[in-house]
Amino acid sequence: MKRVVKRAGPRAVKRAMGRHTPGLARYTLAILTGAAAARGFAQTPPGLPNAAGLGGAPFGVPARAEQDPAQRLLQEQRDRQRRNEIQQPPAQIEVQQPTEFNLPEGADVETLPDVAPLFRIDHIDFTGDTVLGASALREIAAPFLGRPLGRNRINLLLRRVTEAFIAHGYITTRAYLGAQNLASGTLKINIVDGKVSAFTLNGKPLRPRDPNASWYTTHGGGLLTDAGSAWAFGDSTGDVLRLPDLEQGVDQINRLRRNQAEIQIMPGETPGDSIVAITNHYGDRVFYDLGIDNYGSSQTGTLRYRAGVEADNLIGLQESLSFSYVGTQDSNAVVFSAAAPYGYQTFSYTTSLSEYQQTISDVALLQGRTFSQILGWNDVLTRSRAGRTSVDVTLTKMRTERSLNGIDLATQDLTVLRVGLNGLRRFVAHEQAAAATWDVGVSQGLPWLSASHDAPDIDEVDAHSQFTKFDATATLQIALGTLAGTQWTYRGTLRGQYSHVAMFGNEQIFLGGMDSVRGFTEGGIAGDSGFYLRNEAAWQNVPVWHNAHLEPYVFLDGGKSHLVAQGGWPTLMGTGIGARAQWRYKTQTFTSEVLLGQALLQPDALGKKATVLLATLNWSL
Repeated sequence: MKRVVKRAGPRAVKRAMGRHTPGLARYTLAILTGAAAARGFAQTPPGLPNAAGLGGAPFGVPARAEQDPAQRLLQEQRDRQRRNEIQQPPAQIEVQQPTEFNLPEGADVETLPDVAPLFRIDHIDFTGDTVLGASALREIAAPFLGRPLGRNRINLLLRRVTEAFIAHGYITTRAYLGAQNLASGTLKINIVDGKVSAFTLNGKPLRPRDPNASWYTTHGGGLLTDAGSAWAFGDSTGDVLRLPDLEQGVDQINRLRRNQAEIQIMPGETPGDSIVAITNHYGDRVFYDLGIDNYGSSQTGTLRYRAGVEADNLIGLQESLSFSYVGTQDSNAVVFSAAAPYGYQTFSYTTSLSEYQQTISDVALLQGRTFSQILGWNDVLTRSRAGRTSVDVTLTKMRTERSLNGIDLATQDLTVLRVGLNGLRRFVAHEQAAAATWDVGVSQGLPWLSASHDAPDIDEVDAHSQFTKFDATATLQIALGTLAGTQWTYRGTLRGQYSHVAMFGNEQIFLGGMDSVRGFTEGGIAGDSGFYLRNEAAWQNVPVWHNAHLEPYVFLDGGKSHLVAQGGWPTLMGTGIGARAQWRYKTQTFTSEVLLGQALLQPDALGKKATVLLATLNWSL
């Protein structure tokens, strides 16, 4: 990455830098700008004070807010991961069906015809249960007590016990009849836990590992090991087999683009034992992405160039490694991410570096650089075929350096801990698949790891290094029905945050652009608190043409933000139409999007309401 962005900026800055500006005036400008930075750190690129912080708009400071390019790239990646999770198909797991009892569907113990001999049963004794619990079994058995039971009603009882196991995910645990003396009034039922005896991967032993195999022999696509395929599952050999554990493992493997894993549960050598046979149709290890769009801002350049490379399961830990770059005329950002699963948990590390330069009227050139590191941990608390609930913990260390005409300004060092809870739910609406996601979290600025410390008497309108911020995001994707033969889907996103003190730019919420309130170019308004709502209706069944898929849509977005230092809640609202396209050719994928938007509401400081035409073109291999 270049130390300084390619161009020094407009000619005005070159003229300004070339003038014989008095030294006192130059240093006074730097002191004023640095002093104001704590109050209005994010109304423009990271580190540039806003107009309110400078008492109006001296030096021609732009009124538009602009997000740090690396933070914007990270947010785009998180949004893309959320969309990919919604679109990921359910785990494919094939299991031998339980024994059919040849009973009518919906059979009831009171009305079910029975056959002799019949025995009055007053007590049902379950032995061997380790999963359901005595109270659940008593509830199942209660309707059968105190009445004569024959073969049909006993089979109905066994079916209900088996259904209870399956409902809790224990799909190979079974209930059997043991030796009986029904004349005593007691029915004995033996429960045999279904356990995992072994895992295989593409037909080869995975767990336990073949002792005769070389340590470097792999069968799942990794260069050095297959350990990641085993670690992806919450179950170990000898554990009671539970369907959600297997689904979690398949999802962990299939979160990588190269993988297409499925499972077949095979009978083991002893009753109740099962072999989990994993088949992974893996593809290429490395993927490449290139793209261009005009989603940038007027401050640092409208045209953006993007490039990325991703390596999946390169080592064999089911790890993902990615490197992304985005650049404009006067800004650059790179992001490196690594993540690896372990059962229900996923560990991640992300580091980013961004830089920008921007002119302040005709007299100054502001340059900035931000370096951040993020450690992440995710744990799935509950999951089912309908969705999951997870906890997220991230620790972020961020350092921002700035200079004005070559004079260093105050450095900001932040350490932020965020704890969040998020979930995904799948359901059916209008006979079509639908999905909803949610994420709530609290972030705390900490005085640790060389972070800047707030002064004891800091005012709430000054940007804080130690703060508390609440944030929430919710999305909904649901079918709307048909109109004149066309099928439409609604997609909505609601995102917001709240802080009662002023914060630095990297912690604020930004409105305006393709990732928030559409109908505007990047750079609208920002706030310590705020929210926005995105709404779109997309036409889903456009006829396919030469393997090209087209998705037209209409949208209406809006939001409000609040800066503690300024007060008020300015509004952005925009509407328009757009279309997304995708075309696959062999192993290549081309995607594009075109949007025509119109600003409906905006602060006067942003000037005249404009019509925008935004477009992107992407290629991946």
